[in-house]
Amino acid sequence: MGNNRSRVTPSRPLKIFDTQTRARYKNQQELVQLHVKLRQINFQQNEALSRLAFEKHDAKMKLHELRHESGQRQFFRKLNK
Repeated sequence: MGNNRSRVTPSRPLKIFDTQTRARYKNQQELVQLHVKLRQINFQQNEALSRLAFEKHDAKMKLHELRHESGQRQFFRKLNK
């Protein structure tokens, strides 16, 4: 019924009799865990970079707004003189 190429893990651990196969299986499991850890680190790094980029953009926009308001005040002061 099942596809032999299915990625579904077996319900019980595989019985591995050959030491070379056991070592290969263990290395494969370790490799998968390292890939997961690397993916998690990359996600955290991208999240931090995105947060910093947003904060930088937000600060630039506030600075632009303040400069514009200051310019407007100076313009109206000159008009009122």
